[in-house]
Amino acid sequence: MVVNAYVFETRGGALLQQVEPSDLQWSENANQAETIDITFNLKSDAEGSRDWRNLGTPWKHSIAVDVNGRLEGGPILPHDFADASGSLKMTARGGRILFTRRSILPPAALTQSLTLPTGVPDTSLDSSWSGLDYGTIAKRIGQQACAWPGAGDLPIVWPADRAGTRTKSYDAIERKKVDDAWSDLSALQHGPDIRLRLEWDGPDRFRWVFETGTEEQPRLQGPDIFDWEVGAGGSGLTVQRDPSRMASLAWSEGGRSDDTTIVRSLYDPTLIDNGFPLLEIETDASSSIVDPATLDAWNVETMRTARKPWEFWSFNVRADQTPFPYEYGPGSLVNVIVTEDTPVTGGYVPPGTYTRRIAGLSGAISDWVTITCGEVYDD
Repeated sequence: MVVNAYVFETRGGALLQQVEPSDLQWSENANQAETIDITFNLKSDAEGSRDWRNLGTPWKHSIAVDVNGRLEGGPILPHDFADASGSLKMTARGGRILFTRRSILPPAALTQSLTLPTGVPDTSLDSSWSGLDYGTIAKRIGQQACAWPGAGDLPIVWPADRAGTRTKSYDAIERKKVDDAWSDLSALQHGPDIRLRLEWDGPDRFRWVFETGTEEQPRLQGPDIFDWEVGAGGSGLTVQRDPSRMASLAWSEGGRSDDTTIVRSLYDPTLIDNGFPLLEIETDASSSIVDPATLDAWNVETMRTARKPWEFWSFNVRADQTPFPYEYGPGSLVNVIVTEDTPVTGGYVPPGTYTRRIAGLSGAISDWVTITCGEVYDD
C-alpha cells in the first residue's frame, strides 16, 4: 500500500515538505477530527537532516497523510522526543480540531465586552440563524469563526447555502465552542453529519472542504453500498456490544442561560415489556437550552437508539483492492454477508445479510484498513 506523508502550513495550506515516517497509525470517525499518530527516526539521514524543531511547530504546521488517495490530517499537536532512540513521536488531528478552540462569537467581541456596564449580558453579540437547514447553520457558525484574525486564511471551501426551516441561537455570554455546536447539531433528530475533508488544492497546496448532510440525507455516505463477505479476502469479524446507552426513561435538563430550570423526560416501555429492568439515561442536551421542544427532541433522539445494546462490527480489508478506501467512509453503508459456507464461529452471527453503517476507519503502514461499523439507526 502506498502511504505518503507531508507537512503543510495550517493557514494557507502551502506544502512545506514530504516526510518519511518510520511508523504511522491513523483513524477517522464520523463527526470528529481524525487522528494521526506518526513517528520519525531522527537517526536516519532523511529525517535527521530536517529542522524538526521548526517543521513540527504545533498548530502552525499540519500533517497530511495520503493513504491510496485518501487524505487525512490537520494541525500538529503534542511531541515526544527521545534522544537515546532518536524517535520523534507526534500527534496530528483533523482540521475540525481548530474549532474546538473557537467560541461562537462575532468579530466585534474581540474589542467589545460580553457584558454591559450594569453586569448583564450584551445580547447584541448573540448569534442567531434562521430560514436555513441545520447543515447551513453549521456552515454559518464556522464562517463567523473564520472572520476573526488568524482564521480568515484557513484554506476552507464553504458550500452554498441551503434554505430550510431551522433556527438556532447562541448566547454570547455562554461562549459555546464551535465544534461542540457542530456535535450538537449532528446529534439532533435527523441532524446532519459534519466534516472537514482534506484534499489537494493543486500540486503544492492543501485545503479542507466543509461538508454536511442534508435534510433529505443527513448521513454523508457514498451512492453505493459496499458488500463484504465474512471469510472472503479479509479478516474475520469482531463484534462489540455496548449496553451503556440502553434505557426506558430519558431526561434532559436546561434553562441555565436564563437562570431557570427546565426538566423534560420521555418514557418508552419497550424494554420493560420485554423483561428488562427500568434504566434511566441523561441526554447530552446543553444545560443552556430554554426551549422545551428542543429538550423533547433530545429525548426522542436518545430513546430512538436505546432499545437495544449498541453493536460495533469490525473487519479488515485490503487497502489496495477495489473498492478503494476513498470510495467509502464514515456514514457509508456496508452489507456484511454471512453465508452457510463461511459461518461465524458458534453461530454468533447467523447467516444473512446485515446492513451496517461505517462508524470509523483506521490503518497504519500496512496493506490493511480496519472498518468499524455501527447499527443503522435512520428509522
